[in-house]
Amino acid sequence: MVSEERNPTGTPEGSKPETSMGFLGRELLFGRSLFRFIDQQPLASMPLSILIVTLGGWLSSQTGLEPLLLFFVSPSTGTNRLLFMVLFPLGWLGTFAISEALSVGLFHRKGGRLRLLTSSAFAMLPLLIVPGIFYMLGLNPGTTSLYLVLVPVVVQAWVMCLLSKAIMFSKGLGMEKAGLISLAVVYLNVAFLLVSLQAGLF
Repeated sequence: MVSEERNPTGTPEGSKPETSMGFLGRELLFGRSLFRFIDQQPLASMPLSILIVTLGGWLSSQTGLEPLLLFFVSPSTGTNRLLFMVLFPLGWLGTFAISEALSVGLFHRKGGRLRLLTSSAFAMLPLLIVPGIFYMLGLNPGTTSLYLVLVPVVVQAWVMCLLSKAIMFSKGLGMEKAGLISLAVVYLNVAFLLVSLQAGLF
């Protein structure tokens, strides 16, 4: 069992009623209702999780963007694009494994693995925006513009918010602790990316 540490309503006690715009904004940014449903029906949500990572792998192979956990990089010359179909699901499993390890290692929160596995795929859903833009506009991986630089930054922040909420519901942690784990996942991803680039893997 995962002990509860969170406020199940997600609204501070004694606060004013939330406006419709505030509700929609928080739903879009944090996916409260979505992760609450996954928290209650993790097995029923698994097919959609598999669909998300499969779509991510397909978009990566079509656009030539190489997924590396929570980031996309331009592929090295001669990289087999069929490998991209595997890399995106591996990124999902890697994100889950790191989140699980940090939850247990830092806060001793065991259990809720299926919920975390399922919800972490939904947290990665915004990552499909970048290859989706490349696919719809027919852009090459080497294409650069101000918008294509800013969009991944916004997407990363969005993914971090969603992953924080996913960890919060899956592990019964407060938002601050879940956010710390989510931030650590991103930092570890950046470190792995830099090491991989230095080693010439990408």
